[in-house]
Amino acid sequence: MALSNPLASNMLIGGVNSSSTLGADADTLALEFVPEIWGQAILESFNKNTMMTQVGTDLSGIAQAQGGDKIRLPHVGVPTVKAVTQNAEVLEQDNSGTDTGVDTELDIDQHYAAPLWLPDAVKAQSAYDLFSLYSGQLGYAIAKAVDNHLMYTVVAKLTSVLGSGDGVNANATMNVEVGEALTPAHLATLMGIIAGETGSTEGWKIVLSPKMYGSLANTSNFGNSWTQGIGGINSDNNILGKGVVGSLLGMPVIASNSVFMDVGSVAAAAGAGIHTAWTGFDTGSGGSDSTDDDYLRGFAIHESALYWAIQDSNVKQSYQHTYMSDLISVDSLYGAVARTADSAGNRRIISLTDSKT
Repeated sequence: MALSNPLASNMLIGGVNSSSTLGADADTLALEFVPEIWGQAILESFNKNTMMTQVGTDLSGIAQAQGGDKIRLPHVGVPTVKAVTQNAEVLEQDNSGTDTGVDTELDIDQHYAAPLWLPDAVKAQSAYDLFSLYSGQLGYAIAKAVDNHLMYTVVAKLTSVLGSGDGVNANATMNVEVGEALTPAHLATLMGIIAGETGSTEGWKIVLSPKMYGSLANTSNFGNSWTQGIGGINSDNNILGKGVVGSLLGMPVIASNSVFMDVGSVAAAAGAGIHTAWTGFDTGSGGSDSTDDDYLRGFAIHESALYWAIQDSNVKQSYQHTYMSDLISVDSLYGAVARTADSAGNRRIISLTDSKT
């Protein structure tokens, strides 16, 4: 008896996002074999290059354990404190201080992949270490997409709270106008807001643009408030990767080269992992008015302001005989949500902006 299709019994999977132009069975057959060293190296590169995952609260464990595409986050208030009276009921049921009746939804709705085709001719003729070259670049590509989404989540939330037809609302409390250089006076204002919201700097981090970090690192005006470097940071930490460069009044400082920093707006660029445009703080004419687009120079963020989850990250590899090439891809399924408001007790992100006037 002749075999009808001897290759269809154990083909390696191909394509990305459950579709393929490489044949009817290319994405439906047996699971792929991925050399463990390739997969691990790519995911290590991904972890090394994600800067924004250091801020906020990581709910990846919940997303991975429970599945689903939504995580509900209740807004929990402060319980009511009551005096204790002998022989009198004190602990009667009273949820008025804790049950706010409001929650925030984290949607895990971002799924992107970074594919790479590696032709046989390249493998045969290259004198380079292709493993190191491509594993690093694949991890970096998907990391930038995740990082950009988390940064956009923060920036979009700031815009919804602070934006107006004239740029950042001049009466906003959760914004510090810093111009092009950070000064001790700016720091004092920032500390006043933070202390008024949470009582201490615990749980806060400061993210600075290249211009703001430069003004901080190149001056001695901050005295003992600013400490360059942090003891215990891994030796592979770098300014443009994980980005932790020091501490300011005990708060970790992260230098970010995000495309959303030091600019007034950002255009979408799918190839660069920027999947949503930011039209700026000037919301006039539906965001098309760019006259007063203040520049974002940085922000202070509390761990309760940004919630994110990476539900799944995978590395896949298959050999596509039709193209005489290996197809290697890394994909990630993730989501994020930010919550802050310009009202007492709810300010969890404090923007640092430049009005450019």
